[in-house]
Amino acid sequence: MEYLQPISGAIGIVAYILLIAALLRTTTEQSFAAFLLWALLDLIATLTTILQHGNYWLPLSNALGSTVITLMLIYKKQVSWSWVETLTALLVVVCLITWYTAGERAGIIASSLAVVIASIPQMVDTYKKPEATPTHIYLVFLLANIVSFIAGSAWSIEERFYPACSIFLCVVIVTFSLRRNTKHPEV
Repeated sequence: MEYLQPISGAIGIVAYILLIAALLRTTTEQSFAAFLLWALLDLIATLTTILQHGNYWLPLSNALGSTVITLMLIYKKQVSWSWVETLTALLVVVCLITWYTAGERAGIIASSLAVVIASIPQMVDTYKKPEATPTHIYLVFLLANIVSFIAGSAWSIEERFYPACSIFLCVVIVTFSLRRNTKHPEV
């Protein structure tokens, strides 16, 4: 099933391309802080997973995609920062310290958990304005995460922890984005 690892990365890139297109042509809103922190944390997850010879394709595609989205949000002047983002940024620092002091495996765990926590601003934004989140694109992200999870060659931190965390965060975002159907049935 290891052949699915690069496929999961490719699906992730497709999801980012779809999100970039939506950001360019619509009023789709995304959390600047979430994408900035995801870019940093996904880079940590990619590097630590590569160093541990694990399943790195999904975090690599997420690191690349999140970086591009962050730059786009800066360009579109969709930048905001509050105490939630500050608290989340502190988790990035905790990940770096954990990685430095405890090694790559602990870095995978810390950065993967921090990716979920860094999703809080996006989750809050999606909960508050479900219509602003493109559900279909997050379903593609969810598919990439599921494929990456299945692609793990072993039941280990290096192979399955990051995709499992990513599945969780996508399920929450998709679930919150679907609220618009009950909140505004005409949408």
